[in-house]
Amino acid sequence: MLHRSTHITEKNSHKFSYDCFEIAEDNSEKVKEMKHLLRRAIRNELTDKQRYCLCEYYFKKRSMKDIAAELGVNPSTVTRHIQNATRRLKRVAEYYQ
Repeated sequence: MLHRSTHITEKNSHKFSYDCFEIAEDNSEKVKEMKHLLRRAIRNELTDKQRYCLCEYYFKKRSMKDIAAELGVNPSTVTRHIQNATRRLKRVAEYYQ
């Protein structure tokens, strides 16, 4: 996939603000679809430990230290599970861009 970068300058800044605010579309259906895909990916693409650590950390706002103590592992192990889960979810998300 090729990414183009656009630089906003003094000359063209008015065009970008117009594009962003005047031509905005309702993306609620897209957001709803992405949330559904994310839930499915969490359920189907992650290992049990990755899923547990990710959900406890991001959704229940628990510290990595607390999760590690509960699981009887080092906090670095919890960090690794969360990082691996995040990488895997990003790869899944790339299919839907």
